Amino acid sequence: MSLKAQILIVAMLLAGMLFAEIPDPSTPVADIVFTAFDTETSGFSPKTERVLEIAAVKFRGSGEILAATNWLINPEIPIPSAASRVHGITAPMVANAPVFKEVFPQFEAFCADSILLAHNAMFDINFLRAELKRNGMKTPLLAVFDTLPMFRKWFPHEASHSLGSLTENLGLAGDIYHRAEADSFHIINIFKAGMKQRPAITLEQMERDAGGFKRLNGGPY
Repeated sequence: MSLKAQILIVAMLLAGMLFAEIPDPSTPVADIVFTAFDTETSGFSPKTERVLEIAAVKFRGSGEILAATNWLINPEIPIPSAASRVHGITAPMVANAPVFKEVFPQFEAFCADSILLAHNAMFDINFLRAELKRNGMKTPLLAVFDTLPMFRKWFPHEASHSLGSLTENLGLAGDIYHRAEADSFHIINIFKAGMKQRPAITLEQMERDAGGFKRLNGGPY
């Protein structure tokens, strides 16, 4: 185990939080449970816009899909037509959907005992943080890997590392993009392609490739 990993363990012990949801750094990635997730929103600013959809797909690092779910969310504000043109979510589709405060506890429970993966993760993280603050809800200590820097490391010769470009160039293209559940599966399919090239990779190595963990609550690792 590296010195960095040992220091992290000591720090978490002192905080009473010994990797509550993170396995030992030497654990093979193939044995770890992850949750790929994605959000769709009414725009680009977490301060003024809202989350319209959250999807999550739980899978083992070996590629085995364990569970999948998604939620449409009533944003309680109008949805700009420009946003609807991107993801196809319209006001009538969410009119009778639950609000964020009802959905997030279900999402959090679904993600329990897993490490989250998101592509360009800070976009999703910032929206979730803003929604949690807006609703007076506690932000959980969920661990997130950003697959954008990781896929840049894993597929260095690709000109673009967007989900659309990667799935197209890797022969994994799907029929739907910019919907939360479809994009979550695109993350997993690209992840599986990368794992074929590095089947013995450990969590510690994956952490380096992803540029470290992020906490949903903004706390350090």
